[in-house]
Amino acid sequence: MSNVKDILVITTSGTEGLKIKKHLKPVCAHIVAGTNIFSDFLGGLTDVFGGRSHSYQKQLSSLYNEAIERIKYNAYEIGANCIIGLSIDMDEISGKGKSMFMLTAIGTAVIIEKDQKINPLSITDEKFENVGVEKINNLRQKKDIIEKTKNGSLTYYDEETWNFITSNQIDEVFPFLLKNYSSEIESFQSVLDTTNTFNKNFITYLESLEENKRTNLLYDKIETETNHRIALYLSRIINILNLFNGNRSISLLKNSDFKKQKIGLKIVTYDKPFYNKSDTENLNQIKNFIISNFKERGEISLKKHLLSSKEREVWNCECGNKANEIDEHCGNCVNDIFGFKDNEMKPKEIVKYIDQKIELINELIN
Repeated sequence: MSNVKDILVITTSGTEGLKIKKHLKPVCAHIVAGTNIFSDFLGGLTDVFGGRSHSYQKQLSSLYNEAIERIKYNAYEIGANCIIGLSIDMDEISGKGKSMFMLTAIGTAVIIEKDQKINPLSITDEKFENVGVEKINNLRQKKDIIEKTKNGSLTYYDEETWNFITSNQIDEVFPFLLKNYSSEIESFQSVLDTTNTFNKNFITYLESLEENKRTNLLYDKIETETNHRIALYLSRIINILNLFNGNRSISLLKNSDFKKQKIGLKIVTYDKPFYNKSDTENLNQIKNFIISNFKERGEISLKKHLLSSKEREVWNCECGNKANEIDEHCGNCVNDIFGFKDNEMKPKEIVKYIDQKIELINELIN
């Protein structure tokens, strides 16, 4: 199984034509949500019969889909390619005067014949003989948001719009979000800052996208983005979402822009959800590439001591500052001879980190 998204999920314990090679073990996933997402709904019957009920249906659908995705990851981790007997329950949990909802997904992880590839729960572009008015209105709203975002008449999203592009996985607006919110992205320091409304909504939006889609969007944009702070922001999201990709990282390391290469070096220290033997081979390739290509950028020369005929080695920095002491940073740009500042992780340190990760993976994988 090459991708967690390919895992088949069914609600029955078995189906005709499905050949199960091996039952592995039960798997489960839990999603906990604050009751505030339903508080208005529980506050009065007008929400049941009024126009706002649709938003709560979306909240429930989003939680349901997240529970399925998480149980698929848990099954993938133990080598399964199918989950049978899926069931999802919702319970209320409370303590210290607070209440929350917990969705529990449970099923049995199994291995089926590899020719069973169709996932009835996957999102497709399936066509129907009949279509409901809700789907028509939903598509109309989707097209309207995309068009207004592209032509610049919709530059900032309210909470309802964020919820809509997230629940409908509208990847077409991704580059325009970065453009419209560029000043806000540059103004805060950490992607862990959940008090920043854009940051919280943007990460939730990316999490809703199919894994390959969000991976490609992030890496593609980092490679082409001219605003270095935005590129750094996107690389930090890769860290948060565990979207390390070896091939895309090597592409960044080969970029002609040294700033992009540095971002690539940061990313190779990040993680992906799961590792296998092929990943260790890929990490070794990355390590060897770093060793071979990240050499001294400054030019080493000889300088005479004052009042002495003896000479010592010094280096001339790319910025034009000359005669810097070996193993010291440039007094002008504060880079070392390899082009790195004191607070930046150096290539040698990254190589050691990769070696350690390879060792840990090999220790855990048969």
